[in-house]
Amino acid sequence: MNIEPIHADAFFTLDNSGRFTEILIFDYFDKERFYYELMKDEEAYRKEMERLIDSMNYLLQQEEVYVNDERVEVEVSMINLEFRGAAELPSIIYILEFSGKLRDGSNIYECRYESGVAEYDYEVYWVFPSDVEIIEANLSGETEILNKRLLVSSIRRGEIYNGYEKIIFKIIL
Repeated sequence: MNIEPIHADAFFTLDNSGRFTEILIFDYFDKERFYYELMKDEEAYRKEMERLIDSMNYLLQQEEVYVNDERVEVEVSMINLEFRGAAELPSIIYILEFSGKLRDGSNIYECRYESGVAEYDYEVYWVFPSDVEIIEANLSGETEILNKRLLVSSIRRGEIYNGYEKIIFKIIL
């Protein structure tokens, strides 16, 4: 199987109950059309999706995610396979979820994982509720806070990511 990752996007949202949702999209170049052909065999497709979920959940278990200094468990709640206009351009979409206890005032999200070098470009977007203000953001790559509650971070292929993320945000409950 010769499938090359070419790009990724991650979209995080937070609701007022403390539920974080991440939509994670990996784009690939699949010259041999493995994933396109897989769609023709329902059982093989199901097995591959289960394998990908297990693999992603294993990776998530290697990360340490904290909300207000309390470790939380991140899990895949959904996976989907789609194509970006051509059989050679599959995308695998994961929906990941975790919950943390929010408090009135300052809150902290932290994530620790193995550092490395980006194999492809990717962007990370955070969308907080309208009553939240981002105070500080420490993410790898170029990071920008927009309208006090939106955060964008970009990493380019070949850049080093440091394996640590921290976002401090203020919320009024």
